[in-house]
Amino acid sequence: MSLKSSLDPLDSKILRALEEHGTKISTRELSELLDEPSRTIRYRISKLKEKGILRKASVMTHERKLGLAEYILVVTSNPSSEPILKRVLEEIPVFYYYAPTYGKYEGYFIYAVYPLTTPRVILDLASDLKKKDLIEDYYLFDVVDYQRYQTKLSEVEGWDWEKWSESLPKIMSKTKEIDLDMEEFPQTVSFDAKDTLILRHMVENPDITLRELGEILDLSQPQVHNRVKKLEESGIIRGYKPSMKPFAESEMAVICFFKSKDAGKILLWLDKIPFYHQITMESRSHFFVQIYLPSTEANEFLKRLRNLRQYTDEMFVQFILEGSHKGYCHLIDMYSEDTESWRLPYEEFSEKIDAILKETK
Repeated sequence: MSLKSSLDPLDSKILRALEEHGTKISTRELSELLDEPSRTIRYRISKLKEKGILRKASVMTHERKLGLAEYILVVTSNPSSEPILKRVLEEIPVFYYYAPTYGKYEGYFIYAVYPLTTPRVILDLASDLKKKDLIEDYYLFDVVDYQRYQTKLSEVEGWDWEKWSESLPKIMSKTKEIDLDMEEFPQTVSFDAKDTLILRHMVENPDITLRELGEILDLSQPQVHNRVKKLEESGIIRGYKPSMKPFAESEMAVICFFKSKDAGKILLWLDKIPFYHQITMESRSHFFVQIYLPSTEANEFLKRLRNLRQYTDEMFVQFILEGSHKGYCHLIDMYSEDTESWRLPYEEFSEKIDAILKETK
């Protein structure tokens, strides 16, 4: 595979520094680190953004600590009713992201939120969709924690799929496992409506300043600073990651779901891949790994991934196409300041599905 031809050595150094230190590193700090004038760093970053190589940063959050959790719902859709299903996914607010998927399940890959106080909301909705023939089958994965890993530019160009494949038996024969900064049983923390609004604005606009947040929420800058710091220290804000697209080729998303008593070793192997990936946990033995690969590398990856089956109790692969994201606002708006709880009325969602079905008959 090849990096974009417009990347020269300084561009690569800037991207690697952002990869290592995150988006909170200042231009001045980058200038000192790379021994380049600040104006040069600013100009190069501006050009990287113009070319689409460096994209808007993302704020990683962990809403489960606020009592708002999520399921991954992977469905096989019913071809005859797929237009109705798409409308349901678009109009029911708990389905905040969906994308076409192919693999064991031929249909949609869906992110769905639910309050920890009413964990059956998504299970009941999935069951409803099947009973009403909008889907033929489904799989549910309860997201407990996750970690994201950026592309390791220093390792990409010399990457050898065969050597990676050959390392699997060696890893599985040893006791070493991946060191994950994840909680299997994360606890909810103290928060209020202003905290949820801070998250909402920071996720939708990662470049927002403390002063701007203060003006929106009628808080002083020190008050906003203290609240953001508390959100960071509690783990609700997980970090600030740059988003990069450094490859000349188009990318594709491959997701591997698996269960294994040796999950820690499997993850150690998968984590060696130098491309952007996310590790998501349901339990210490149940994970999925989502990997974004240049399309030219996907075949090589999949050929070696088959070797993993012998070490798992359950495993399947899904391919994800570009999806539809509804944004973050409407989810945060489900928090009621009066009751200090999340309101996701299942009865209203079920009635909405019935209404959509009735309209389309």
